[in-house]
Amino acid sequence: MLYYHMKEPAVRVLGPGLRYCLWVQGCARRCPGCVAREAWDMRAGKPIEEEALSWEIALSGAEGLTVSGGEPFLQAEALARLIRSVRQKKDMDVIVYTGNTYEALAADPAAAPLLRQTDLLIDGEYIRELDDGKGLRGSSNQHAIPLNARGEALLALWARQARCREVFRHGAEVHEVGLPSDAHSQTES
Repeated sequence: MLYYHMKEPAVRVLGPGLRYCLWVQGCARRCPGCVAREAWDMRAGKPIEEEALSWEIALSGAEGLTVSGGEPFLQAEALARLIRSVRQKKDMDVIVYTGNTYEALAADPAAAPLLRQTDLLIDGEYIRELDDGKGLRGSSNQHAIPLNARGEALLALWARQARCREVFRHGAEVHEVGLPSDAHSQTES
């Protein structure tokens, strides 16, 4: 079972190409300026079976999967199972955002299953004072780390992408997706 905060099947601002984006629930960091405060409380998450979600992702038409949060590594084992299941159905690249550093994750055996399924890792805690408005990451202390050849290709494609946001409307519910910056464009779907 996986607990999520939000999901969008057709996002273009959190990685190259059309992406399925999943925001998992739960984060103890409470970074000032966090754009996903609603994802902090693990008890507020929506449960979903990994197999059902894997079919939804594989059939979405997306080329890749981006996972953010909350903190994905709080649910590392469940996310690793989800990604393996998705890849059995469709070959997709995977980008994961985390507040942890790569070094801390590499030293944590509990993180290993999700790290093995990740192509490109965006690591580091968001620090509002270090937000420089550049793409890929929220603040300059964060790093885009390719974990394999596919991750290197993603980074090369995405490094040229400017920071922007998308707005998705689902009835009365509105999802704003992307890294915020008043200086960059916003598109609406």
